[in-house]
Amino acid sequence: MRLCPICGMNCSENWKPMSRMPDFIGLGAQKAGTSWIYACLYEHPQICIPVKELHFFSRERNWTRGYAWYEACFEQCPPERKAGEFSTSYLADSRVPERIQQQYPAVKLLASLRHPIDRAYSNYVNDIKAGQVKPQTPFQDALKHHPEYLDQGRYAVQVKQYQQLFAPDQLLWLIYEDCLKQPQDFMRRIYRFLEVDPEFVPSMLHQRVNVSAIPRAVWLERGLTKLARCLHTSGLHRLWWLVKKTGAANTLRRLNAASSPKTVPSKTPPSWRAPLLEALEEDIDALEDILGRTLPEWRA
Repeated sequence: MRLCPICGMNCSENWKPMSRMPDFIGLGAQKAGTSWIYACLYEHPQICIPVKELHFFSRERNWTRGYAWYEACFEQCPPERKAGEFSTSYLADSRVPERIQQQYPAVKLLASLRHPIDRAYSNYVNDIKAGQVKPQTPFQDALKHHPEYLDQGRYAVQVKQYQQLFAPDQLLWLIYEDCLKQPQDFMRRIYRFLEVDPEFVPSMLHQRVNVSAIPRAVWLERGLTKLARCLHTSGLHRLWWLVKKTGAANTLRRLNAASSPKTVPSKTPPSWRAPLLEALEEDIDALEDILGRTLPEWRA
């Protein structure tokens, strides 16, 4: 027996990768409820989503491994179940739509879109948590050094790129705020889109997943993040999934966040939001036209 460099599991010496194309791909957006969506998809008995965050189409180290490596990640999925993955880096990366379309022109694609300012602020808090931004750095200052916080929330251009390459019935654009109001209806819509039982109720339906909290020991959080990234880029992503399944990583993170004296405001102050909303107004207008719906929650 040996540890396969592709799937990270024990395989025989005669093991050969089997082709298993994904039925669906989750595109993002980052900090828009994707960990919760993944958890709800993972529980569905008609869905096989072996690992979150493959980042195959967006990270060159993974992209150069080729489609055989990517499809091997789904090889354990039974043919009667819908196979897929969710990588939050796809939506904002302009290279990804064509890369997906070239190999998987019939695949279904879905994305959750969140209020761009709330998404940006959550991204900022997450980077503080990871030790990439100092806790005392104001959000406005962080935006100057990380313009991608807002750029990732300019969804209109991103959505158009996919509309140019895929049929309307292959695309599902979700609004994160709908999930907060009606989580079961939100998941039913996803399940129907994937053509699985829409009445299945996941145990995670009313639970929060991957909530950002500032850790007491940033070095520990950074170490867990680096370990996960190392296993992913080494092709051992399933090993990290097994570590997470034991609950050890989450337990460490909860203990590290408990009673932490390091805090940041839970949301952006109103005085900061007005100029940011003005800068994003044109994109929000365009997105409303594309989706054929208004987004009143995004106007404040």
